[in-house]
Amino acid sequence: MCSAMALSRTLSRLAACRRSPTASRAAAWPRRPLQAAAVAATAPTASSSMFSSSLSASHRSMSGMRAASSSTSSITGSMAAEVCSIKCCLADVPGGMAEEVAEVLLAYGAQSVAVEEYRPSGGPEQEIYADTEGRVWDRCTVVAYFPPEEDGAAILASTAADFGLQDRQQLVEAVRTQDWEQSIRDSYQPAQVGEGLWIVPIWSQAPDPAATNIILEPGACGLAFGTGDHPTTRLCLRWLQRLQQAGSLEGAAVMDYGAGSGVLAVAALLMGAERAVGSDVEPLAVKATQANAALNGVSERVAAYLCAGKYSYVAVSCCLSCSQPYCSYADLKQPEPLAAAGIEPQQRLFEVTVANILQGPLLDLAPRLAAYTKPSGLLGLSGILQEQTAAVMEAYSPWFHSFQVEGEQRWALVTAVRRTDT
Repeated sequence: MCSAMALSRTLSRLAACRRSPTASRAAAWPRRPLQAAAVAATAPTASSSMFSSSLSASHRSMSGMRAASSSTSSITGSMAAEVCSIKCCLADVPGGMAEEVAEVLLAYGAQSVAVEEYRPSGGPEQEIYADTEGRVWDRCTVVAYFPPEEDGAAILASTAADFGLQDRQQLVEAVRTQDWEQSIRDSYQPAQVGEGLWIVPIWSQAPDPAATNIILEPGACGLAFGTGDHPTTRLCLRWLQRLQQAGSLEGAAVMDYGAGSGVLAVAALLMGAERAVGSDVEPLAVKATQANAALNGVSERVAAYLCAGKYSYVAVSCCLSCSQPYCSYADLKQPEPLAAAGIEPQQRLFEVTVANILQGPLLDLAPRLAAYTKPSGLLGLSGILQEQTAAVMEAYSPWFHSFQVEGEQRWALVTAVRRTDT
């Protein structure tokens, strides 16, 4: 939840391009990619090559894009704050070459690159729910962020020409610190997940002080995912709330596997669990879990551990369960994270195990998640489509029974009870 292009292939292409001195950075591979969001653009016509963007409500932090010619680039943005990066967009890139375009931009100094959906105004969404390697939309927008001192416009135009995409729309705009921070604040408002259950950004007041209010800082520790706005997160939160109402969370130990921001671990503690453990392949997610636990006053009851994982180096936004911005999954050949951290065996058992990731990792993780769950313990699995539930239930059936499925939109939550005889 990876690019199939080899590094050597990209480097050979870079050598063939024989660009300016920036070529010396061809081996400088990416830092953590920024969160991607769908781009809606007006398709070019013979009389007009202008385009505009409309970002998803949950990630408007990338909004503010202005019209630009398909054959030229323009830098926009107010002078209200210091420029922190240059955002460069290449629209309507064929899916088959989108990741290679992204790799080249990364190699030429981009701080981060995301491959997003390109959708003409009024056009249907290109649905893709990827849990396999190398899957992208048929038509994509490649978004790169360069340091302010770089000539991002020239790099973007040259890269587009190298791939025969010089007639595609290009946009270059300055991203300013103040604009970025304010747009994030404007994007995230308190959201009601269920009756008496809210997710509240740190900068907002809780609409219902008597409710269970999960305080989160979107973008904490450099992450833009795990804000609780995805259907699978809501499904998991409502399931935890039902466990609370049934008394099943009182005094329980909870495993949140693939914790992201730690929203599920924090929620479980606010609902009465005694302790929670979060595990993730992303080091920044471990920090975010700890930071959000502190915001909610439960940091002493949360432990977060890094799980050895595998990563893609190009971000592909694909409606992930926790809005993760790039491909990552646990490396099951590596030691189990709690055992590797020296945690006693009894402390590695949980009354409730929840994992909100994707189908592929969930199928592979079945033995591990079963081992975490105490006999008669409860399991919640999400990040999957409703048509994927049968395969997930089959994978977990040797260890669990009493499967139930709940859905929201196309997404599903599978719950089950741990067997006592295995």
